[in-house]
Amino acid sequence: MPQNFGSNPCSNLPACTTPSGPGQQSRTGSFAFPGSLILHTKRLAKGENQENYTSLYRLRYQVYCHETHFLNPENYPDGLERDEFDGVSEHFLTANAINDEIIGTVRLVRWSPQLSFPTAAFYTSLLEQLDRLHFPLASTAEISRLCISKQFRRRAMDGLLGVESNAVSSDQRRRYPEVILELFKIMHLASKYDLGITHWIATFENSLYRLLERYGVHLALLSSDEIDYYGKVKIFGASIRQMEEALKVRRPELYAFFCEQPENA
Repeated sequence: MPQNFGSNPCSNLPACTTPSGPGQQSRTGSFAFPGSLILHTKRLAKGENQENYTSLYRLRYQVYCHETHFLNPENYPDGLERDEFDGVSEHFLTANAINDEIIGTVRLVRWSPQLSFPTAAFYTSLLEQLDRLHFPLASTAEISRLCISKQFRRRAMDGLLGVESNAVSSDQRRRYPEVILELFKIMHLASKYDLGITHWIATFENSLYRLLERYGVHLALLSSDEIDYYGKVKIFGASIRQMEEALKVRRPELYAFFCEQPENA
């Protein structure tokens, strides 16, 4: 069943914008990014603006098929990377506000009895683990297909998200990984206020996990087992409430950023 933002203005592109000008800081409430990116971030409503879906599938194709070689491009002759989970997912994107080019995307895959979660195909004990930890399947979603355009990653050799360099760089303009944090913010707001999602799970490389931890976004290790799922990854998860509590203590300025509703909400 399609779910819409309804009256929440966070479903509209301008409401979840983080604007800045060249040489200025990006500002959202009391929090300021040191960078100079101009970003528009939004959740896509089901069936809305097919061009946006085409653009994000094209970005995924470029990153997963040609840059990281995780997927065979011959399986996607139309140049669009899609799979069976897209139909049960909530999609999010961030675009360069100057030219509307989509530069980052991620999806939240909701559990379904027919498909389960993407990670379940690579880790057969996933549902048992979630049951043991009291993750309610109906309100749990998997973070999936997080990727950023090559030109907005610091260096091509930094991997899928370019986070290795971000994590150690002294360049203050990239001290905060703006694209990743903006995508996590919009996922958080949508999950909490509109989608009824209470828990997240995800598979992360160590570099991405360390980066999120650095900025106070904490998902706990659900299993010490390492799986081969687009590289060596481990499974993490947390409730939205637990993530908020950890963020409030560790990084109060980012807590305000993640929990801030648009001004006209």
